[in-house]
Amino acid sequence: MIRTATPDDLDRLLPMVHALARHHGDPPVCTRADLDRDLFGAQAFLTVLITEGGYTALHPVAQLHWGVRGVEMHHLFVDAARRGTGLGRALVAAAVDHAKAQGARYLSLGTHPANDRARAFYTALGFDPLDPGPRLRLKF
Repeated sequence: MIRTATPDDLDRLLPMVHALARHHGDPPVCTRADLDRDLFGAQAFLTVLITEGGYTALHPVAQLHWGVRGVEMHHLFVDAARRGTGLGRALVAAAVDHAKAQGARYLSLGTHPANDRARAFYTALGFDPLDPGPRLRLKF
């Protein structure tokens, strides 16, 4: 079951955030306190949807001059043991549902420019590439 993370999920979420950082070759420096601040603190601005073996981190964005709200998918993580099971697709679908509930008209994200597999995954889900660069967007 995919649901919005609560403070009780921080100890489960942090290792996944660190695993994604390592996957990208980044140092895993995020702390539990950082997550608590950004997800649940007085000035929280991230929403995390979490499930066993995966999560997605989302934050609001806007195209103010058009009067359009959107949601940026900052992270999508699926544990290696669960890849290929449909969990990634389910997390993206949950992100779309969350975005729509917020009055957003699109979900956007970025991938590493050389990550052809990720780009193919998102394109198969209906995301359109935003050229130039590794950005994609799904309008609804």
